[in-house]
Amino acid sequence: MSYTFKNTEINNEKANDFETKSLLYLIGKRKDSKKVEYVTFDCFNDINGINKKLDEIWDIQSKNEKKLNPKKIGKYLFTLFDNYLSPFAFKEFIFFCPILDSNYKKNNSANIYSLSNIEQKTFERIKNGITEEVLRVKGSSQNYTSEIITFLDKVIIVEDNNTKSEYIESVTKFKNVNIKTNEFYNSVFNDIRKIQTDKKNSFIENETIQQIKDVLKFQRHLSTKEIETLIISRIIGFEVFDNILYIPFCFHPIVNHLEQEDLKDLLQECNSNLSRSFFNKNSNRIFWNVCESIITYLTHNNNNNPEDIYSKIFSNKRIGTSYLTELTLKFLISIIIEGKR
Repeated sequence: MSYTFKNTEINNEKANDFETKSLLYLIGKRKDSKKVEYVTFDCFNDINGINKKLDEIWDIQSKNEKKLNPKKIGKYLFTLFDNYLSPFAFKEFIFFCPILDSNYKKNNSANIYSLSNIEQKTFERIKNGITEEVLRVKGSSQNYTSEIITFLDKVIIVEDNNTKSEYIESVTKFKNVNIKTNEFYNSVFNDIRKIQTDKKNSFIENETIQQIKDVLKFQRHLSTKEIETLIISRIIGFEVFDNILYIPFCFHPIVNHLEQEDLKDLLQECNSNLSRSFFNKNSNRIFWNVCESIITYLTHNNNNNPEDIYSKIFSNKRIGTSYLTELTLKFLISIIIEGKR
């Protein structure tokens, strides 16, 4: 079993907004988003998700053309179809596109749908488009008619009907997405798009891999936790997990009685607790909720005392995870205060 990369983007071609939107759709807007562990860029396709076991792939072809006619749609489905024929386990085949002409669809209110929602005459034109492209690329030595019909039954169309900021908001686990402005979320979106661009700075055309996990060696990927870490760090205004022995200014009064080694141990414990809370899937949402509570309080109150803030927010509240101890929460409060400065 092997897979050879074809038609990959090279030489640091810029990621476009649409590719970044499809990435954020994959990890933030699906019921199975939490199953996606890694996202690759221009390897198997424009965007791909891979699960933790590295044995399933979500496949996304993104096309940002305002006037996508049925024949073009069929032509652009070819990369998805080629992956359908491959020996690798592609879990879902997604065509990510602008809102299509209402005349193409039976139910015009749907923005995520299978091709069964496409009017029959439009479906036939889509089928003709992919059939012509398969013939052009693969030649006439093999008849792929039955494979095309089966494949088209598996295609999911996802129409882009959200703003850049809304896609970032979907990845956060805040109940109140207005905790930050649209301009802020747009800037985070642009940061992620830049990382995508940087990740394309390699040549993988005609490279062959034997297993799905082998794609990671090309470094054209991010883990979903890396993306979440970037977002939460931007929101807090501080690299939460990178400054292990850093002492926020307003945390000093809480720990200034400690000897140096005891202080070092405490800081390491607080950082370890934050990491465990954030990177553990069972407590990740709790971490986001706690951060939201602190940020919301600080937005409406001019208070830089971590102990006082802790008593007002958390003293009578069950946190739901043993990682976020009282001292760890006061440390987190201090970090968020520092990020606001």
